[in-house]
Amino acid sequence: MTPRRRAGFTLIELLTVIAIIGILSAALFPAIRGVRKKAQQSSATTAFTQWAGGITRYKQVYGFYPNIGAAYDSSKDSIHLLEDPAANLKFVKSLSGRLPTGTALATADRKSLNKNGEEFCSFGKDDFEDPANLTDTSLLVDRFGNRNIRIILDTDNNTNIRNIVAPRGADSMPEDIRAIAGATGIPARVIIFTTDLQGDFSS
Repeated sequence: MTPRRRAGFTLIELLTVIAIIGILSAALFPAIRGVRKKAQQSSATTAFTQWAGGITRYKQVYGFYPNIGAAYDSSKDSIHLLEDPAANLKFVKSLSGRLPTGTALATADRKSLNKNGEEFCSFGKDDFEDPANLTDTSLLVDRFGNRNIRIILDTDNNTNIRNIVAPRGADSMPEDIRAIAGATGIPARVIIFTTDLQGDFSS
């Protein structure tokens, strides 16, 4: 009589399979995280490029850059920190001609930020914090949920950005644009970048 073949795995076999799955997972998860991070970085670059294009069109129409700071000083270049809620909302209103929810601007905002109510850049829900609960005061973030976005403008109109004082020093900027902290600067009209959540570029 042929012996009956048992079904299933022994405990040792199951533990071996689980161990193999664990090893594979440990190897794959960092790679998956890396791919996801690169996708988020690519998406952020695309968004920032669109924002920069909107700023350029704003300048072409009105003859000056959006006044999203406390004052507009055309004698030097300017840096604006979007973690400041006031600057963040002014930026949205200036470029979209609307509130984050799509509501039209109040007369005072329209007069000071975008008198024609023109849409220079369209912001999507994913551009804001907590997109599922969008409000008229929702703030822009990068694709990592980080509000530490820097908008640098050639406010003195010499096609060169220089003498920029970053709040955490030159090390808080990407290496390829750190020359903007010096007197020589780099040829540019609009620069947009973001720090990481710790405020530097260590990762």
